Amino acid sequence: MKKEYLKRTIALGMTAVLSGSLLVGCGNSTEVQKETGKNAKGEEEMTLVFAQDLGTDEKANKVINEVLSDYTEKTGVNIQFESLPSADYRTWLTTQFSADNGPDVYTDIIYNMTTDYQKGYLYNFLDLYEEESKYDAGEKWGDLLPEYIKERMYITEKEVPGYPTATSVVRIFCNKDIFEKAGAEIPETWEEFMEACEKIKESGEIPFAFPNATIDDVSWLWFGNSLCGQLDHTIVQDLDISGNGYVELGEICKGMDEGKIDFKDPQLLAVFDLLKDFSQYWTSDYNGLNQKQATEMFARGEVAMVQVMSTAIEEIDSIVGDSFEYVVMPVPIVTAETNENALGKSVILGGQPDIIYGVNKALEKDEKKLNAAIDFIQYMASSEVQTKLAEELGRIPLSSKVELPERLEGFKITEEPLRMPFFTGINNKLRNYYHRSGQEFLSGSITKEEFAETMNQSYKEVLEEIKAENNWSAENNYGMSE
Repeated sequence: MKKEYLKRTIALGMTAVLSGSLLVGCGNSTEVQKETGKNAKGEEEMTLVFAQDLGTDEKANKVINEVLSDYTEKTGVNIQFESLPSADYRTWLTTQFSADNGPDVYTDIIYNMTTDYQKGYLYNFLDLYEEESKYDAGEKWGDLLPEYIKERMYITEKEVPGYPTATSVVRIFCNKDIFEKAGAEIPETWEEFMEACEKIKESGEIPFAFPNATIDDVSWLWFGNSLCGQLDHTIVQDLDISGNGYVELGEICKGMDEGKIDFKDPQLLAVFDLLKDFSQYWTSDYNGLNQKQATEMFARGEVAMVQVMSTAIEEIDSIVGDSFEYVVMPVPIVTAETNENALGKSVILGGQPDIIYGVNKALEKDEKKLNAAIDFIQYMASSEVQTKLAEELGRIPLSSKVELPERLEGFKITEEPLRMPFFTGINNKLRNYYHRSGQEFLSGSITKEEFAETMNQSYKEVLEEIKAENNWSAENNYGMSE
C-alpha cells in the first residue's frame, strides 16, 4: 500500500511514560537456576537467567527467541528465559530478589529500576557508560544514547541502574481520506485538533476511537499524562528536589505530604475540562471499547483517528492494505490560545527509557558471570539486534547508530519528556482509581471537582502504602539523597 508518514515536525522539543513491555518469550521455568556445566565439547558452559515482562504476541515471541538463540550460537552462553505475564512480573521480581535469588539480567522501566537499585539489587553501570561495546565499537557506550535519555538514567552523578535499549512511541493515527473528505487539516495544536474533530463529525464520520473499557485501554492514561505534562511545568519545578528535571517517586511522596500535589489545582482541573470536551468526538460506547476493537475500527476505515503504540503498526498495516492512506502525529500542542499555563510543546507518550537492562548486583562476586551478563546486554543493545526489533516489532531504538525504517519515520521523537507521570509510574492500584473515577467523570456521574478529590484521596492512600513498603518518611527524606 502507499503510506505517508507524518515526516514534518509537528512542533516541539521532546522525550518520555508509560510503561511499555517488550513482547517476547520462550521458556516457562519458574525457579531461577544458576548452574554451570560442560557443553558437548567438554568446555565450561554458562547459563544466564534473563527475565522480562511479557506479552503474548506470537511473532514477537518468535523474533526474541531467534535473537536469544543467535546469541547462544555466537557466544556459547545459554540464556534461561523467564517468561512471565505482565500482571505477575513485578511481584515475581520482588519475591526473587527478597529471597536473594534474583535473575542475572532483567528489564524494567526507569521508576522500577530506580527503586530496585536503591534497594541494593542492581549493579552500577556508571563505568560501563564510559567504555565501548564490542558490538558497536568506536564510541563510548553511553554516548550512543540521546542526551535526554542518558540524563534520565542517572539516579545521581555516580549511580546508573542499567542501560536502555528501546522504547515504544505513542502516536495518533489519522485516516487521510476521511480528513480530506471532511475538509480538515492534520492538526498541530489543540485548537486545530478540536476544529478537525468538529469538521469530521459534521461530515458524518466518527472522529476518534477512544478505548476506555479497562486500565489496559490506555488512551485515557496517555492523554491525561500528556496534557498534564503540557500544563504542569510549574508544579514539576516545585516538586523536583534533585534538580534533574524529573519528579521521582520519592519526590512525589514528599510533595503529597507537603501539600504540593492537589488535583484541584487550576492547572490540573483544566486538563479534565479538555478531556471532557474532547469526549464528544469519541464513539458513543467508549467506556466499553477496548484497544483491539478501537485499533481494528480505525484499520477498517470506520473512524478517523485512533491512538496506539508503534508496536501496533504491523497489525494496522495488515488490515488497512491499500484501502486508505494514513499519517501519524503526536498529541497536539496546547498553546496559550487554549490555556495560559501552556508549555507550548507536546509531551511524549512512551519514548522514555522503558526497556532498561539491569544486572543483579550479586554477580559482583562472580567476575566471569558478571562479564557474561554485561556482554549479553551489550549484544541486546547492539545495532544489529535493535535494527531487527525495529523492523520486525516496531520498537523504537535509542542507539544513535540505528536508522529507523522508513515506515517508522513518523515515530521520530520530537516532543518534550514526561517530567512527572501523574497517572502511571506509581502502581496499578492508582491506575485503577484513575480509570474507574475517570469513567464516572466522563459519563457525568461525578463533577470534575469530585473527580479531582477522588484522585487526591487515591494518591494519599497509594502513597502511604508505598512509603510503608519502602520505609520512607520525612525523617529519611523519602529514601532520597540529602
